[in-house]
Amino acid sequence: MADTEQDKTEEASDRRIQQAREEGRVATSKELVAAVGVVAGGGTLFACLPLLGDGYRGLVDAMRARAVAGELAMGDVEIIAVTVATTMGPSLVLTLAATAIAMAFTGTLITGFNVAPAALEPKAERLDPFKAAQNQFFSAQPWVQLAKGLAIASFISWAAWACVREHIDAIPVLGTLEPRAQFAFLGSMAIDFLQRVTPVVVAIGVVDFGWQKYNMSRQMMMTKEEVKQEHKEQEGDPKVKARRKQRARQIAMQSQLPRVKEADVVIVNPTHYAVALRYRREENAAPVVVARGVDHVALRIRAEAGRHEVPIIEDRPLARALYARTQFGLPIPAEFFGPVAQVLAIVYRQRAARPGAIGQSARGGGASR
Repeated sequence: MADTEQDKTEEASDRRIQQAREEGRVATSKELVAAVGVVAGGGTLFACLPLLGDGYRGLVDAMRARAVAGELAMGDVEIIAVTVATTMGPSLVLTLAATAIAMAFTGTLITGFNVAPAALEPKAERLDPFKAAQNQFFSAQPWVQLAKGLAIASFISWAAWACVREHIDAIPVLGTLEPRAQFAFLGSMAIDFLQRVTPVVVAIGVVDFGWQKYNMSRQMMMTKEEVKQEHKEQEGDPKVKARRKQRARQIAMQSQLPRVKEADVVIVNPTHYAVALRYRREENAAPVVVARGVDHVALRIRAEAGRHEVPIIEDRPLARALYARTQFGLPIPAEFFGPVAQVLAIVYRQRAARPGAIGQSARGGGASR
């Protein structure tokens, strides 16, 4: 039986969210990106109005000069083209660049710079005409997008008509004005239009992005059964557990085994547990654990201790307790000071009993307690 929306009561897991991002399914809003582009482009255009005005005046003067001459030669066309490119071109290019950069930055910001190669992979269901028709005509998403597009187009049309209506009396005499006055008039109309449109399109974009995030989170929700299944796949797979244990053993051996040679004693139980301790009175107030392990790692610690002639003391209860209550690289708890001191006393006596051990730091071999 297919899951219904009522069954999806659990928040999406990190794994499910990551899978969706890899497939390109992230919350975004074309309306918000376009609104930011309008703001950036309009602001840049407003800043470039003086340069555009000078370019427009130069273009009109050049056209009038050629009109007075009564003919327009090929060289004149080239002069006009160069005039447009050098006077008005930089401002227009800067406006388009600012718009493109702002839109690209906004799109990257709201999607978190998401790269989804899986979204480009060909899939058979995308070629299914019935599925495409169902998504196109029998789902709510395309109709919502159509409604938003019509609303925005209607408002822009209204704003343009409102600007023209306010200046309609001056339009018939526009051709009799000087170029600078013509451009100033057109610039004032454009600014009036942007002031009307910008707040609304930005508000629509923000609301649309909020809706897209909410809708995406609602679609990503999981049923209790899906949560259990995902947890089982991640945690319950015996192969995964085995790989994790093997990796943990490798990390433990790589970080701890090289320090066994620094130990003063290795306390064992006798093969299942091994804890290597190092004590330097001038450095630490208590012995420090330089290696600890169980089973396979314990055997490796014992072997490493044998290679470097580190004493191995068998004390089953103490070895188990030390392994359970200590951590690698930290001093032992105060409750073990007495038992460990007794073990170290045995080690020191063994060293003292060795020929030539006085005044030296030679280490003894293994012993049992």
